[in-house]
Amino acid sequence: MAKLSTKHVVLGLVIERPGYGYGLQQRLSERLGFLDLAESAVYKTLARLEEDGLVEEAAERRVAGSRPGQRILYKATAQGVDEFKSWMAAPTDRAVLRDELQTKLALANPSDLPQLLVAVEEQSRSCLADLEGLRRGSLGAAMTNDVPWPVAARMMVDDFKARWLEAMVAWLDAVSEVIETRVAQDADRVAH
Repeated sequence: MAKLSTKHVVLGLVIERPGYGYGLQQRLSERLGFLDLAESAVYKTLARLEEDGLVEEAAERRVAGSRPGQRILYKATAQGVDEFKSWMAAPTDRAVLRDELQTKLALANPSDLPQLLVAVEEQSRSCLADLEGLRRGSLGAAMTNDVPWPVAARMMVDDFKARWLEAMVAWLDAVSEVIETRVAQDADRVAH
């Protein structure tokens, strides 16, 4: 199974179009911001890719200004293209769910439930706000060649995000109901 790696993300961007570290970071943020990678990730990854022979310097130039040193334009090597194609063709792992709220639920005691309910409701509000801000088009439109591939790919990613957020809100609503019921039952038990 293929695993998502920063190496393949940056390599894919370099294959798409050679670039400098800063420009690659900007493209990564614009297109794959949902990965939430640190800004330094591109530079560290480029060094590793170069060490592994997957990218190489296409050109360098001295940069006048606040940053000392050189700007290096990176391009993919033939080995890098082959590596990326192999990664693209490999089956992918299913997403690992490592949600902090799930951990809190697993570790909670009945006395933690009122505070946990507040956290659940806040997470639900946050998901709904994210869902409202998401542009979502019809996936049917992505099937036609009238829509350029980068736009179609973005439509599919946005659709995934929307479906994930909708499922998360439904789950949070169900969790809220369970917690509210348990809190009410505990209050009744204490009252009697």
